Amino acid sequence: RGPAAAPLLAPRPPRQPRVLTEAEGKALLLEFGLRIPRGLRAASAAEAGEAAARLGFPVVLKGEGLAHKTEAGAVRLDLRDAEAVRRAAEGMPARTFLVEDMVGGTLAELLVGIVLDPAHGYVLTLAAGGTLTEILRDRVSLLLPATRQEVDAVLSRLRLSALLDGWRGAPPVARGPVVDAVMALQDLVVAHHGRIAEIEVNPLLCGAGHAVAADSLVRMGDTA
Repeated sequence: RGPAAAPLLAPRPPRQPRVLTEAEGKALLLEFGLRIPRGLRAASAAEAGEAAARLGFPVVLKGEGLAHKTEAGAVRLDLRDAEAVRRAAEGMPARTFLVEDMVGGTLAELLVGIVLDPAHGYVLTLAAGGTLTEILRDRVSLLLPATRQEVDAVLSRLRLSALLDGWRGAPPVARGPVVDAVMALQDLVVAHHGRIAEIEVNPLLCGAGHAVAADSLVRMGDTA
């Protein structure tokens, strides 16, 4: 007989949940120990170019206020000078922007999501992330709270696990930082039980020594 499992987090729907801005959401993730890229907000295309120069190149530029930024043309990667950032911002359907460091050394991209189910409580989903999420439909779910061992076992059940283990001579992804990131999201939900409606990190950029939350969605409200 093993130790008794922790009780499931009972459903507590929040009152009037709202979607946080990406900057607000990432600040909350950082508070609970997730790694995020360094970033600066900008109120205009010109400010975006200046912010990129302060961060150093290459950078990622994102338009704020859009739920599906990639589909809306509001994400540009690997921009290498201030003028390129300014031109990219001018072409986006957004009024304000987030400029971030470009994270290198990525070996795999994961989606990590936690959503409040009215019948079962919080459901954690691990899936292939980035642009592969809808294409592969490679995902596994479990109820919270989960142990580190359960999270690691779920990662091994993904078809993407071949990339995590090192595909065709590529170095393997460091499992520790990935599991750390998932457990940090769980800690966030536990700390705000009754306020969180949904959290999604997509992609979680996974490398040989890091797991970085490149994009996030956080929907939360007040305790009912």
